[in-house]
Amino acid sequence: MRHPEVRVLGAGPFREIGEPRVTANSPDGNLIAVGGFLGRSQWHGRDVSHASRSHRLAVYRTDDLTCVHQVTARWPAQSVAFHPTLPLVAFGTGSYDGGWSYEGELLLLDLTTGVAVSLLEYPREVRRITWRSPDTLDLVLAIPCDEDEQRFGTTSLACSISRDDWGRAVVGMLRMPYGEQPVPAEPPIDTGEAIATVSQLCRERGQVWSPRRGVWAVEALADGRILAALEGVGLECWSGMSGQLLWQVLTDGTGCQIRVLPGERTALVLTHLPRRRRNGRWTREPSVVLEVDLENGLVRASHQAPGPAIMVSRADGVWALRDTDYDRRSGTAGEVTLGPPANADDTIQLGRYDLFNHFFDIRYAPELLFLRGRRGKPWRDKWVVAVDPSSARARQLFPLEWDASRGRHLFGGSGAYLEDAAGRTLIHGGAVHDSAGLLVGNAFVVRRQYPTGEPQWIFTADREVTALDADGTFVYVVFTSGEMVVLRAEDGAVHVRQDLRIAGHPVVPLSLARVGPGRLAVGTLDGRMLVVSVPATA
Repeated sequence: MRHPEVRVLGAGPFREIGEPRVTANSPDGNLIAVGGFLGRSQWHGRDVSHASRSHRLAVYRTDDLTCVHQVTARWPAQSVAFHPTLPLVAFGTGSYDGGWSYEGELLLLDLTTGVAVSLLEYPREVRRITWRSPDTLDLVLAIPCDEDEQRFGTTSLACSISRDDWGRAVVGMLRMPYGEQPVPAEPPIDTGEAIATVSQLCRERGQVWSPRRGVWAVEALADGRILAALEGVGLECWSGMSGQLLWQVLTDGTGCQIRVLPGERTALVLTHLPRRRRNGRWTREPSVVLEVDLENGLVRASHQAPGPAIMVSRADGVWALRDTDYDRRSGTAGEVTLGPPANADDTIQLGRYDLFNHFFDIRYAPELLFLRGRRGKPWRDKWVVAVDPSSARARQLFPLEWDASRGRHLFGGSGAYLEDAAGRTLIHGGAVHDSAGLLVGNAFVVRRQYPTGEPQWIFTADREVTALDADGTFVYVVFTSGEMVVLRAEDGAVHVRQDLRIAGHPVVPLSLARVGPGRLAVGTLDGRMLVVSVPATA
């Protein structure tokens, strides 16, 4: 199989780790190890955080800032230290779970093989690491759980571990305790120090470090320009030919969704501010839809929603906002407000929305499509419904679950409407909810007749679909695993299957759009965009 060609937009030094938290230099000064955070893979309308980890550990060459090794961690980085003589670097990770335990790992990365090993037998937050000698590692660990704080009078315990086999490390080889002694609690990580170190190193190499976060939406214009929305940027425009950034619309919040209106002169961008603390209470800020001139990036108008919302549109440019905030006093939420030029009083109640169940983002849709669940239990028995702006009413089309006999609890996802020789169809991703988490084979892409919902083919996967687009020939899908799959629209057969990587390192795709025949734009969790050329033949 021929691999897709990849071009990168939004590149820059230390993109792989997001915002630096901790750093350490190798004894010879040729390498720097960095632990960082890519940001939350969640916004008020959607969540993929249970499937994509945002904590990254990486090692870079200090001469040209090339990333030589990259590791994904379960918990935030707290400390890092190079072995004094062996090609090894130790990372301490962990955090308090908010209710009982202090969990984390001690990871040992082999700089020769690039393999990282988790050394502790059981999860435990590792707050500080120091190599006292080639054989001895000094650690400060968190107490295992809350009840230990009264016993020790602190949340931090110190110990030393001496071994002569660090170069032959295996999973779980350290069985605690090793004579742990109470010590004063470690101060919180000063991320400013790590940021200053990385920034200074970039300046010395003639580069500039600037943070970028997850690209939640990408769209392409007919002339090849590529649009992106991400944290801190409502909308930005890139040249598809030169890869140059043409303009940006900055925001204090996050750009979450993009809709290009017919004629490609204007784009609608849903932006949202983070929660703020006012008068001792956390408030959820209302979403704002910006109308952006695609020629120069000027904002023509803005429309503030009553509260946090998602945007839904249809192919002719008609759009609507669905409230995502739950009003506990009235017990209502999910109100749909039709966008201009409709009457602002035209609202439809669809029931409570939550970011796990009800996200349903369908490209090229002929109608305004939403998910609505059972009254009183809106996460159950969800139906695809169409809202008619002329009557301000919603009509049920078909159940999200296509086999009623199974009665499964399905999550919504991304999709696309398509008309071809087989007729009118809706192709969408989703997952089967299970109390044990996402099980093997429980993610899916399904092609269904429209508007009746009968399945025509089903493709199953082990990881969640993050984005989907389609044309008359292929369906393009990306997953939280970093995999891109191109399916034949006719029968769902696999045409191309490829892990997405930049310079050999895996990325987590969040968004996807067709740029042109055989070309895709993919937005990633680390703030970059990949322009991928898909081979016409496998």
